[in-house]
Amino acid sequence: MITRAAVPSAITAELLLELFDLPVSFHRCLVPITGGVTSALMLSQVIWTSQVIDSTANGWFSKSQEQWRDETGLSRWEQETARRALRSAGFLEERRVGMPAKLWFRVRPDAVWRALQAHAAAVRR
Repeated sequence: MITRAAVPSAITAELLLELFDLPVSFHRCLVPITGGVTSALMLSQVIWTSQVIDSTANGWFSKSQEQWRDETGLSRWEQETARRALRSAGFLEERRVGMPAKLWFRVRPDAVWRALQAHAAAVRR
């Protein structure tokens, strides 16, 4: 049994800031073309990352499994499932480079755009 003395009497702004980190958001329009929220979340993060990297990288960037987890909250298995779905749909390219090998990613915006257009056309029918 929890006594009244064990429960904090008020939630302070400092406590809330500790409990609530930055929110993870994604583009809702990606859900129907990716097949689910997890894949849409990962694709949204890939698109955002692609926008903030150096333009000389030709769209390629590297992130570790831990970085993906920290940014999205997705577990290893959720990441792998989402990546598989995105590769299958043609939205994501991957390559391993270096020793030890690092995984590099690149979004295929043309494929995403075509899928969004096809979905919009299907919804209008």
